[in-house]
Amino acid sequence: MRPRLPRPRLPRLRLPRPRLPRLRVCARRDERGSFTFMVVFWLLMTMVLAGLVVDGGLAITERQRIGDIAEQAARAAADDLNQDDLRAGTYTLADGYAHRCTDVATASGLEASSVTKCVQTGTITLRTGQVVPVVEVDMTFTYSPILLSLFFSTDFTANASATAYPQPGF
Repeated sequence: MRPRLPRPRLPRLRLPRPRLPRLRVCARRDERGSFTFMVVFWLLMTMVLAGLVVDGGLAITERQRIGDIAEQAARAAADDLNQDDLRAGTYTLADGYAHRCTDVATASGLEASSVTKCVQTGTITLRTGQVVPVVEVDMTFTYSPILLSLFFSTDFTANASATAYPQPGF
């Protein structure tokens, strides 16, 4: 067996340490409060963004809701046919068909004044040769934003229009 030789020791390399600047405990006087300003600024920007998201979703929902109510009112008015003319084979609207529009609007939680137009716009001829009346309904609904009302004082208006006609045989 061979004798074991001691390992030679390599000298340690000592690198000079870079000098780091000392941190000051106190900031300069002209920079005091800048962080507070940034926090307030970003808080306001976050509130505005949240308001746009919440009130934008509300606007889309209200427009869809008023559109659905307008379609229901148009269908209800178009189905309000004169019974005597219907027995004779012709399709004409009853005298109070416009009241059906306001009845649907009030039953849906709107005011009767939200129906701006409920008129017979003409007639169409179906494939079966029957001539039926066409009813057009326009509605308007005004709502207030939730979060944006903190910054702006305007209300938003949703408008909807729908057209319907009776379909014989259904």
